[in-house]
Amino acid sequence: MGRRLFGKKTTDTSPDVMAKEGIEQLKKRDYIEAAETFSKIKDRYPYSEEATLAQLKLADTLYYNRKFDEAAAAYKEFEKLHPSNKAIPYVIYREGLCYYRQRPTIDRDQTPTEKALEEFRRLEKKYPQSEYAARAEKFKQRCLEDLAAHEFYVGEFYYKTKHFPSALDRFQALSQEYPNFKPEEVKRYIKDCQYNIDHPEQVEGFISKLFDAKW
Repeated sequence: MGRRLFGKKTTDTSPDVMAKEGIEQLKKRDYIEAAETFSKIKDRYPYSEEATLAQLKLADTLYYNRKFDEAAAAYKEFEKLHPSNKAIPYVIYREGLCYYRQRPTIDRDQTPTEKALEEFRRLEKKYPQSEYAARAEKFKQRCLEDLAAHEFYVGEFYYKTKHFPSALDRFQALSQEYPNFKPEEVKRYIKDCQYNIDHPEQVEGFISKLFDAKW
């Protein structure tokens, strides 16, 4: 039985022809067919250059199909098996994006954001001249903004529920780790928390005059 290449039936099943077919399927967003084609290349020609390409493209297929956890695992496996491959900067970049695409809202646990930032920083450290390090910069900054916003959110929660020592810890950490994030508001919260801690008898019914709190 022949195979179809770009809609035309062909008996040529060489790995390079199959790779072209898989890439074309990927471009057309036919992810199931693309994954099948790349898997066949790996199975039939495990020691070919196309098999290495197929492994990477399988990870891409998972990523484009929004299976980010599976894609991240596939990229990590590629990096483990081919640590000196020229595609490694791209692979690390994609690993970061797999976590970045799963970032939650700022009121939720920020583990995916932290993992994304870790990968982007690793890329920047290992391959600072890579085009992918440059591409990752904007995503890295968004991760930092989300992490800062999360700390601010938690700090405000503690403040509003009158857990002033916990709020103070959060805002002080925020001012040290993210000094450019709402610096004036953070300073005011720190002062207000310190005041409430030093004057516990005035906590009940106390309304800060330093700034307008949004409840």
